[in-house]
Amino acid sequence: MGRRNIPAWVPPFEKGGLGEISAGAVRRESPLDPPFSKGGRSEILSALAVAALLVGCGRPEPEVEIPEEPRPVVETRSHVDRAIATTGDVINYTVTVDHDPAYEIELPEPGADIAGFRIIDVGTEEPREEDGRRIQERWYKLRADLVGSYVLPPVRVAYRPARDESATEAGESTEAQSVETSEIFIEVQSVLPEGSEVSEIRGLKPLREIERALPWWIPAAGGAAFVLLGLLGFFLWRLMRRPVYVEPRPAHEVAYEALERLRHTDFEDAEAMRRFHFEISEVIRGYVESRFTLNATDLTTEEIVGRLDEIRSLRGDEGTRLRQFLGATDRVKFAAYEPAEDEISQTYEGALSFVEATRERPATAQIAANSQGEEAAAA
Repeated sequence: MGRRNIPAWVPPFEKGGLGEISAGAVRRESPLDPPFSKGGRSEILSALAVAALLVGCGRPEPEVEIPEEPRPVVETRSHVDRAIATTGDVINYTVTVDHDPAYEIELPEPGADIAGFRIIDVGTEEPREEDGRRIQERWYKLRADLVGSYVLPPVRVAYRPARDESATEAGESTEAQSVETSEIFIEVQSVLPEGSEVSEIRGLKPLREIERALPWWIPAAGGAAFVLLGLLGFFLWRLMRRPVYVEPRPAHEVAYEALERLRHTDFEDAEAMRRFHFEISEVIRGYVESRFTLNATDLTTEEIVGRLDEIRSLRGDEGTRLRQFLGATDRVKFAAYEPAEDEISQTYEGALSFVEATRERPATAQIAANSQGEEAAAA
């Protein structure tokens, strides 16, 4: 009997899926082998297991959100930079409060409760903001002087909602609540090695003879003499620095001297002539200011004329003479007026006669001058 080629059996899986198996993977050489031999079944089962594994791996796991627990409105903690120290060491003790800015806190002063340590320094850091919360710190520098075990007590921090009128009217509670830090244990050890003892104790030193001090009155007398010399020197210094009073020169003498200097002006020079009128105006203004205590150097001509009535010792004709003099000098100073030679002489003579008529005289001379003036006015 001749051998026939029987087509290979293909398992019934969907072509192109995850469970697809090629025909060559289950092809049998003999046409007499049963379609579900022991080797074929194992290959099919293996293919099914691989397909199920691939399908299971491709399925995304559902995400489960775990709600975050809300943070307390106020958290406190305390810590030290060393839990084991030796006598004389400085220990940094810090109390930290992390709270919601909507709450007010009260940091107590635990200094009286810290036993066994000396507080050598204390301070408070500036509050800072982190992640919407406010952090405040207070620190202490402690020094241990005695060997032993110590406990830093818990610190009670009081807090309450910030004062808000709307919250108070709504009936919300504003009573203070509190939270505590934990205790801190500190071991203070000796600086000597463990098991050692101080065995070398020196004896007393021999007595030393003390030299007898000077009698008390000797340094007292020296101090008194030093004080007296200092006072004498200070008195002499003040005496040498005493200002010497120099009686001021009469106003009319100063004016006469300035007018005499101006009399030698070169009037052929236009600029010198104009400067002459500026200077002679300042001379008479300075004379009025010194003689009648009227700040004429700081006032305009109109202001001076308006205040002539305040000068009681100035007669009417003298005021008129001063008004005419100031007007003549102002025309040259500010209106670019070029006066003739006789006008310059009249300005100079007017200034000289005003000073002569109003200068300060002794009482008797003043009475005589006033009488002469009255007789001249009557005539």
